[in-house]
Amino acid sequence: MALVRKCVVWDLDNTLWDGVCLEGAVRVRPGVCHVIEELDRRGILHSIASRGEKDIAFEILRDHNLDNLFLAPQINWEPKPKNIITISKELNIALDAIAFVDDDRFELNQVTYMLPEVLTIEASRASELTLLPDFCPECVTREARARRQFYQAEQARKCAESRYRTREGFLASCAMRLTLRSMVESDLPRASELMSRTHQLNTTGRVLPQEELLKILNGASGTTTAKVAELTDCYGSYGIVGVAILKTTSASWTLQYLAVSCRVLGRGVERAILASLLHHGHNLGLSCAKALFRDTGRNRAMRALYQMMGFRKQGVPTEDGTTVFLSNGNNIPEVPSWIEVL
Repeated sequence: MALVRKCVVWDLDNTLWDGVCLEGAVRVRPGVCHVIEELDRRGILHSIASRGEKDIAFEILRDHNLDNLFLAPQINWEPKPKNIITISKELNIALDAIAFVDDDRFELNQVTYMLPEVLTIEASRASELTLLPDFCPECVTREARARRQFYQAEQARKCAESRYRTREGFLASCAMRLTLRSMVESDLPRASELMSRTHQLNTTGRVLPQEELLKILNGASGTTTAKVAELTDCYGSYGIVGVAILKTTSASWTLQYLAVSCRVLGRGVERAILASLLHHGHNLGLSCAKALFRDTGRNRAMRALYQMMGFRKQGVPTEDGTTVFLSNGNNIPEVPSWIEVL
């Protein structure tokens, strides 16, 4: 599956609209509006890095019903590379998943020089974005269509968190419910999407073809099973946030693959998923749990999760760099108290 950019960061003056808003009336470009709305339907987010006054710019955006389509907008007098870094951090999106559109060649070159991971696009090509491979996911899942709403719910969570004295107090107030269930065929598009988009909490970086996943669902892979994790809280549904593939023998099971959406990073969800799998195996009388890991350069958080959950490295890596981590089944960590597993 080709890499698809997760977020487009837009300049405003002479890019989203014709003219400079601080100098008088401007005309929003209809073709650009169409692109923004279409990419939003595909699950690609939008933000703004533009010079100017935020209140004035947002008055124009509201007049054209566009204000709700932009997340973490940075409209100020700061350098645009700095604003793009801020957007990357606020949305928890890697720089190599961001594209930047501007009419000013100096600004584009500056971003390319300082942030080479970011794809830069001239404003004159903005109407072509819906046709470029970087913005054409192979399929558009239910979660993708609702991605902007997921992020807006997350902004509401952040606002609410400021009213709590402790992080755990806030997390407990969210009433998180985690469902860990067998994968079904209708989950395949989302499972593939998670595998390709998730980098930090990904055990091996593999992207299994849907045909291979379908064989697992149909029992053609013997003792290998696939599970998905769904999450809700008082702010709404996150949809499917995790994919796990396990191989079971008479005495042990091996976690061959685990990916957990970066959107839930820091909530203890990845711990809840792994603890639930460990307890389930223990309840079945499986005395040994193994987990595979391959360093992709971006998944250190997953290695740390294994170690936090009592797994220890076993042996040396295989030729493809895969390492086996082992848990003896004793002292299995509990699911975080603020998460209810259904």
